[in-house]
Amino acid sequence: MFGMVDELEELTAKVVASEQTVDVAQLRRVIDRLEYVWLRSVREAERSAEWSADFASTCAWLREQCNVSPGFARTSVNLARRLESLPMTAEAFAAGEISRSHAEVIGRAATPARIDAVAEVEAPLVEIARKVAPPQLRQVVERVTDALDGGGGAPRANERFDRRYLHLSRTFDGMVAIDGLLDPEQGERVLAAVGAVVEKNRARADQRSKRQQRADAFVELVEVGAAHHATGPESRNPPHVTIVVDLEALEDRGATDLVREIRCGTAHGGTLSRATLERLTCDAAIARIITQGRSEPLDVGRSTRAISPALRRSLIARDRGCVVPGCGRPPGWCEVHHKVPWSRGGSTNLENCELRCWRHHRDAHEGGETPLEKRNAYQA
Repeated sequence: MFGMVDELEELTAKVVASEQTVDVAQLRRVIDRLEYVWLRSVREAERSAEWSADFASTCAWLREQCNVSPGFARTSVNLARRLESLPMTAEAFAAGEISRSHAEVIGRAATPARIDAVAEVEAPLVEIARKVAPPQLRQVVERVTDALDGGGGAPRANERFDRRYLHLSRTFDGMVAIDGLLDPEQGERVLAAVGAVVEKNRARADQRSKRQQRADAFVELVEVGAAHHATGPESRNPPHVTIVVDLEALEDRGATDLVREIRCGTAHGGTLSRATLERLTCDAAIARIITQGRSEPLDVGRSTRAISPALRRSLIARDRGCVVPGCGRPPGWCEVHHKVPWSRGGSTNLENCELRCWRHHRDAHEGGETPLEKRNAYQA
């Protein structure tokens, strides 16, 4: 490894000393190779445990030593560990053939429960990584992991959900630093809310930067949400779902079959699993857009399958809040859950619907059990 470090240092010195235009692609490969060397050194330092005398974790030590954010430190340590089980990915990374972002995409898929299956498809994934950008690689890897896991993408949705965090800390000059990660659904909620407040508050002669506008919008949402949380909301705003279907596909297949296989994209570019989509469409305003080919809209339908005010009032009178024993969330905190998803033929009526808070609604869809199994477990 030290030979590689010497080689890269020599190459870096030549690049820095050169007064000629630098080949940006070659320089990027040098940076990627150095990134691999750095991650290997991080893993060796973690294994030595020399940091344990003064720090609670490798991440804390790395933050102090390299002056990096908590999120970057955590991601680096996790990637350094997983590269040990991905020899072909590590080899391509070390050679500068793929970037750190490519390696992170493959590494996140190689969970302990999935590592053996991912190892069998590592070679084609690395070959694809050499040819496409990280976002395209991520789409491929997501499809592969969904096929390996089954469950309509629920395991991947849960992996993302488990990675969520929010880190708040005060800086030396009294500012507050925010670092975090949200799953696609939570992120979409935040992006949409912040964007809406920015648009509402935008003034013609506004001198604030875009970043400052977003910061002010975020604080405003926190203030409103804090007051709302103290009194308790009367009702939730349902998500809005648009289903875009090609006319040729609609003629060949039933709408229910299409909804079962749809891969939902959020307005801000994220993706949702089928299991997450089924939960969102339990209590959502759903509109259809029928197209001929990819770009020619033929019909835009009105919202359908929505929960009527009368049905919601009946559910509140019957359930009085989240139906999960011990939860206690009031009706205003709840969403309407279809016991049998309407995408699978379930009806939108009192018998097939119940109130669940967001967390227990998520458990019913992405928690690994079918809604019926969940219901039987709660009744037992």
